Amino acid sequence: MTIAVPATFSDVTPAWFQDALREGGMAGVELASVSVEPMPPSKGLIGDLATVHVTYHSGSGPDAFVIKLPAANPGSRQIGDMLHAYAREVAFYRDVAPQATTTQLAKCFYAGADEQQHRWAVILEAIDGDEFDVMAGATIAQAAAAVDALADFHARWWDADAPFEWMPGFDVIGVGGLQPHWLANLPTFVERYHSVLPSPTADWVLAFAPRLSAWSARAAREPLTMVHSDYRIDNLLFQGDRVTMIDWQTAMRAPAAMDLSCFITTSLSVVNRRANEASLIDRYLARLAMTGIVVDRSWFDQSYDENVLWWMGQFGNNLSHLDPGDDQTQAALTTMVERVYTAALDRNIGRLLESSD
Repeated sequence: MTIAVPATFSDVTPAWFQDALREGGMAGVELASVSVEPMPPSKGLIGDLATVHVTYHSGSGPDAFVIKLPAANPGSRQIGDMLHAYAREVAFYRDVAPQATTTQLAKCFYAGADEQQHRWAVILEAIDGDEFDVMAGATIAQAAAAVDALADFHARWWDADAPFEWMPGFDVIGVGGLQPHWLANLPTFVERYHSVLPSPTADWVLAFAPRLSAWSARAAREPLTMVHSDYRIDNLLFQGDRVTMIDWQTAMRAPAAMDLSCFITTSLSVVNRRANEASLIDRYLARLAMTGIVVDRSWFDQSYDENVLWWMGQFGNNLSHLDPGDDQTQAALTTMVERVYTAALDRNIGRLLESSD
């Protein structure tokens, strides 16, 4: 039986949730009660999340789950639709997760898609992670754990064939198709965030926008792996040195530095990033080498810098018109932007534009 995919949390009735769990493999359960508790908007940028508390009449299982639906916020939903994010996450849990045996993932109990109705939903295990402060940034211990987990994930898919036809990638269509969006949206982003964009980084991102397609074509010739493509502290659950990766809405095949540059430049404070960036890159490459993947450091540094430039543009594109409707979320987004653009200035990313085709 295939059940209807919910449009909103009000559709998550006890009967529906029981059917969803049964469809996902918990065939013997009968629920006595279901309570849906929406999470704050800060918990999901382009998806809405809720904790679902359950009790059982017969059978057994977890007493809490997480359900994720497309964002109700129109601006957030527009970004999700542009990135085909909702369909990608459902496909990830259906197709990739069973093969990602070296990666710590939240267990998926249901992944539903109704393309005609534009509805998608996933039900995941609820994980109690360690507390962290997004505004303060990751601790060095958290950063080390995140880098190790990332290297292990990348190693599983490094330079491998692409078995998932639904997954976008630089070797399929690249990201060059985003160029018209960047050209239209980045001037608005620069105007909105100008107070935290150190000079001349705003000029750099505007100059990069018309070169995105050409850059994408060149990057497609690099060794590619599967990337999370939004690898930030917000999308990780820490339990000591154990890292669970969540939020797979933008999984794709791309240069590995896309993920590492995203994490280091967004998730560490500026002070910690300046002090530890080089050693974290070394740690990542050493972890890859343990699996037999040896990467030239000078080439990787170049790819890392190019992907900082990519994130300057992609974050700008995504945030240009987004009003999260929540002061805490907006403050976190502004801090993220300031960190990325400060990293670009520190690394003199503008030099890449001087030699760009």
